Amino acid sequence: MSDIFREATLKGLLASSFGFFRQEMRKQYHGPGLFAVWLSMLWCVLRHGSSPAEYAHLNFDKKSDRERARYFTMFRFERFIKKANTGDKELFINKAAFNRRFAAYLNRDWLDLSQASFEEFAAFIRAHGQVMLKATSLSCGKGITKYTYDPADDLRALYDANRDMLLEQAVVQHPALAAFNPDSTNVPRLNTMVDGQGNVHLFSAFLRTGAGSAVVDNLGAGGMAAHIDVDTGLVTTPAIGMDRREYVAHPLSGQVFLGFRVPRWEEAKRTVIAAAKEVPGMRYIGWDVAVTEDGVCLIEGNDRADICVRQFVDRQGWYRQLLALL
Repeated sequence: MSDIFREATLKGLLASSFGFFRQEMRKQYHGPGLFAVWLSMLWCVLRHGSSPAEYAHLNFDKKSDRERARYFTMFRFERFIKKANTGDKELFINKAAFNRRFAAYLNRDWLDLSQASFEEFAAFIRAHGQVMLKATSLSCGKGITKYTYDPADDLRALYDANRDMLLEQAVVQHPALAAFNPDSTNVPRLNTMVDGQGNVHLFSAFLRTGAGSAVVDNLGAGGMAAHIDVDTGLVTTPAIGMDRREYVAHPLSGQVFLGFRVPRWEEAKRTVIAAAKEVPGMRYIGWDVAVTEDGVCLIEGNDRADICVRQFVDRQGWYRQLLALL
């Protein structure tokens, strides 16, 4: 237990997700039952290093201590990631650096506006028509907007307002994936772990899709995710949102999740395994891969891909399996 408190303070841990826990648990428990859950949550903070939000999302109130020990928690993940990812983290923090390093896997045009002239910017916009503007150092779908060219627009003003952004050709996703929600790019996330001998393990995957008109598919932005069988590319569960509601079909389109097969799955797997081998010092990565009719496009890699979300969607803990690969 002393290792836990070397990673962070108890006060900081409780503050991080106290409000969410309070809101979620009050929906299910009242009176003495709620008090018992509070005591159980505090025990899990001390014994397992879980945050209150993890306690709620991972249904720790319904699990035994033996079952809880199989899960990554906030503190366990911090200790793990410090050992697993000792390479160049900047590649996964800065989107421009990522695009330069993994250019062979992007399969789309892009432009770093901090280094591009107005003439290059205008030519890119006119050539592609629809583009994505991305903040280079934000994550969780923040700082991403879609722009469609209109000849009446003031391109000079757009250029001046976005000099710190990354400009990318918009990906036209495979029609089978667009059927879930055409407004968002519905992206499989494939999660890799490199073992001590340099072998890449593709240990988990899930399909993310946006729930509304937002162009991003992140759960934190109201999206939902469903587990993908790594071997077959088949979706094997209903989708689940951060509100813990399950969806057999997408609420906007009616497209059914369970039984959906991700197109070009083998190509997607080959792409992330090859990319993971290029950065062996960054052993734990979550890769977002867009699928088109013509191929696959590596969108980004996440060196701190949220393990709570992964276990939440997978309905299982990954702590012991990944620890064995470290």
